[in-house]
Amino acid sequence: MRGVLITLEGIDGSGKSTVLRGITGKLKEGLPDRKLTFTAEPTTRSRPGQVLREVFLKGGHSLDAFKLEELFLFLADHADHLAATVRPSLEEGHIIISDRYSDSTAAYQGATLQGIIPDPVAWIRSTCQPWDIIPDLTILFSLDPDLAMERIRQRSGREKFERADFLRQVDENFKRLAETAPERFVVLDASRDEERISEETLRAILNLVRSKG
Repeated sequence: MRGVLITLEGIDGSGKSTVLRGITGKLKEGLPDRKLTFTAEPTTRSRPGQVLREVFLKGGHSLDAFKLEELFLFLADHADHLAATVRPSLEEGHIIISDRYSDSTAAYQGATLQGIIPDPVAWIRSTCQPWDIIPDLTILFSLDPDLAMERIRQRSGREKFERADFLRQVDENFKRLAETAPERFVVLDASRDEERISEETLRAILNLVRSKG
């Protein structure tokens, strides 16, 4: 039995990671006979993922050359993620749920490279496409960037992507990705209460898995 790949996407502050933590136990209860693998990007396993978390996400670089370096670190980390986790887990029949995936790379790095590369979102997607594994389902937590910033301000510690103007561009990129693959994306209004969003996320995942037997 081939596994199932499900990804959760959204701008910073959209609440996807919180929702995932809240429904993990219910997923295990609802799918007692299936192996579940929970993962995330950037990873903590690969060296590119470690560099991204330790250096670029905390401060970043303003030079255009380093913006390209950042993109290729994300791509290298994604490639390692596919080889070390995603592909073998799918072959073993696991249900994989990834908190961010290649759509985040396209949306975030597409915003970073705006004005440097023509149509960076399309360019990044075309770069990944020959070797990427397309998710069976992507749940996009859609949230107004101004509301996202209100949530982010309540946190301790900030990452470089957490700026309102930047998140607006990322939000537009996510919407564009969802419009180009409506058969894969489920878009949820993340401004509502956590319980309702959690219920809809859980239902979407269980419906997909059960439809695939």
